[in-house]
Amino acid sequence: MKCLVGIDDTDSSKGFCTTYLAFKVASQSSHANFRVFGYPRLVRLNPNIPFKTRGNAAVCLPLETEEVKETFESVCSIVERLSDVGNGANSGVVLLHDPRTVPFLRSVYLAALHGVVNKERVANQLRENGVPTFQLGNGMGLVGAAASVTFDESYDHTYELIAYRRRDFWGTPRRFDLTSVQAMDQRTSPDTFNNYDYHKERPLIAPHGPDPVFLGVRGSTPGTVLKAFQMLRYEEDLEGHMIYLTNQGTDAHLEHELELPLKAYSSGWLEGEIVSARPGPGGHQYIHLSSRGARVDCAVYEPTGDLNRSARLLISGDRVRIMGGVRRPSARHGKLVNAESIEVLSLARQRTMSNPLCQNCGLRLKSEGRAKGFECQRCGWRAREGTKRIRRIPRRLRAGLYLSSPRAHRHLTKPLIRYGREAADEVYPLIDGWLRSFIPVPELARSL
Repeated sequence: MKCLVGIDDTDSSKGFCTTYLAFKVASQSSHANFRVFGYPRLVRLNPNIPFKTRGNAAVCLPLETEEVKETFESVCSIVERLSDVGNGANSGVVLLHDPRTVPFLRSVYLAALHGVVNKERVANQLRENGVPTFQLGNGMGLVGAAASVTFDESYDHTYELIAYRRRDFWGTPRRFDLTSVQAMDQRTSPDTFNNYDYHKERPLIAPHGPDPVFLGVRGSTPGTVLKAFQMLRYEEDLEGHMIYLTNQGTDAHLEHELELPLKAYSSGWLEGEIVSARPGPGGHQYIHLSSRGARVDCAVYEPTGDLNRSARLLISGDRVRIMGGVRRPSARHGKLVNAESIEVLSLARQRTMSNPLCQNCGLRLKSEGRAKGFECQRCGWRAREGTKRIRRIPRRLRAGLYLSSPRAHRHLTKPLIRYGREAADEVYPLIDGWLRSFIPVPELARSL
């Protein structure tokens, strides 16, 4: 019998990783009473949630077993042993046979992408529909676990191969050949993305924290990410790797129009006309937008790089669509939309006005006041009548889409090279090498 097991919130701000737990479960399939029948799903949720750990990711394992109850209990046992509850993990596990039989779960996924979801409401709905669950701590992970089981290939999607470190390497520097990352990027782009930042000359495939992840390669197909990974050279014995189906790189969190008045921590887009745009401390750019009869404050922070530089060229009268997340109010600002990307829909004309020239000596005249004419400060020539000259200034900006620099991308951010390359309903079978564990079975059992 086929089933889906959703898992979330097994890590903490101090380490661990829910995808690593999924890798440990899947690695058992060769000697357990279940098999993995499709790519495990790595499902990113609203990145603006304040109580997330780091990437706000849930996982879903598609399992086939004749002993569903025993398999679910086994997974829950692994979650209980490995979750970082001592440092704040609030794990949740959900078992589902067919998402179509529990239609409210689709709305949970969409809500978890764009806003804040009430955990108690989700827990009650799961209970009312007879969905088996397991939780640790306050069980906040039930929301992500429930959301993860409805994501599949019918949505725009990508793949990521994640390689994992042996435990004795956790917390140590990750060492790999940077030239191999560059070569891999140049040989596989645009089928892979966000591998290397050529402006800052640093790789984008590796995290920086003490968690078990060594690196991750993101791309359009399972075969592409496996091939790209095999091009890399690194100086570490790994525990293994696994390929995930994921919603990363799809902008899934930005598909809905933001509600007005703004709701803190929500994600989406809004459209309107710029009232004013000004630079602020730290190189940040602040935009005041008129949208649906309301004034909305937006910020384009300096670390967004390319997006920040483009936003500095916006002027009042420009029509834009701003995509991003809503920051809660602070002592300095009210609610702000933190821009992740901006689509310029139309540009206002930028003009400058200047006084006429002296007909005697050619110097620019000085105005003597409203309706009083102009006077030359050099020769004294006066013009009792005259009008300021209007000159149109060419805009350095064009209508179109502007994104932040790759180093500032969130997991869900859709890179420019994916526009026009969206994927939906493309189902790939498990390929040889999708899962590799280099830990012997007895040692693997002890690690659980």
